[in-house]
Amino acid sequence: MVGGQGSIAMVDKSSREQIGWCLFYGAGIIGTLVLYGVLQERIMTIPYGDGGTFKYSVFLVFMNRVFAVVFSLCMVRLNNEEMRNSAPLWKYLIISFSNVYASTCQYEALKYVSFAVQMLCKSFKMLPVMLWGIAISGKRYEWKDWLVAAAVTGGVTEFLMTGPTA
Repeated sequence: MVGGQGSIAMVDKSSREQIGWCLFYGAGIIGTLVLYGVLQERIMTIPYGDGGTFKYSVFLVFMNRVFAVVFSLCMVRLNNEEMRNSAPLWKYLIISFSNVYASTCQYEALKYVSFAVQMLCKSFKMLPVMLWGIAISGKRYEWKDWLVAAAVTGGVTEFLMTGPTA
């Protein structure tokens, strides 16, 4: 019997299982990002033994990248993947440089504003990214995309102009 009640129960179980895994992974991502943010802010703002705060944010970025490399190597080994990639090295270098620079700036910004404000400020990038997409790649965006970007930018602007920033 095709499409009988047995197949409906199978689809429902599969859907419920997929929803469960989606919620599990989503919670894991959000939880680790919250932990990461709390630790970032604490490291950069809490005074240490001599009363001073952490000064070398580049060291934090370096340690973050060392851990990422070690973790990546373990995952490559665990999944029996190849170490060599087909993309040219210079493409990785451009992305890596911009990522390290942005991360350093992110840690430095925590000396002046809270983590929540810093995350809100990242929302400002929607409109410039869309404009660059038009200028560089010739992308086209629907009016809904522009409306969402303008609403987010407006909401962030209102929050930053009327609320505390530290």
